[in-house]
Amino acid sequence: MKYNVLWINIWKKLTKFMSLAISIPVSFVFVIRFFKNDMSVEKTFEHITLIQLPLFFLGIIAFSAFFSFLIAILIRLAAVEIQDGNLIGRNYWYFKKTIPIHAISQFYPFSNNGIEAIVADAGVHGKVYISTQTENLDELLEYLEEGSGAGNA
Repeated sequence: MKYNVLWINIWKKLTKFMSLAISIPVSFVFVIRFFKNDMSVEKTFEHITLIQLPLFFLGIIAFSAFFSFLIAILIRLAAVEIQDGNLIGRNYWYFKKTIPIHAISQFYPFSNNGIEAIVADAGVHGKVYISTQTENLDELLEYLEEGSGAGNA
């Protein structure tokens, strides 16, 4: 059975995160520039007009949405599958990995740059990273815990 990743939710989350991560420092630069130029609006915005400023920030949002979309499409490939007593998914380096369910010894959370996952660790067989945005995640984890004997989720 295949468990797909809810990539649209990830796309929305990453778009918000990237937009804020870019917009806030840019805004601080404008504020610092405003105070360094003796509170002169003309000197502060000599390269961009106040009318163009909202378009500038809309451009930041569009840029963030585009790159977040590319990342979300890539994350969409992280769907996991259960087949013939094996868990098939992606490892840390995003290579496809197949591990036997009975060999899974533990589950633990993983988070890096806004990407959150649950790691199914099968010791010498390797690890599979399961996105927290996977559909029917609770059902999947329950099945894996029963089949593996690991109860550390």
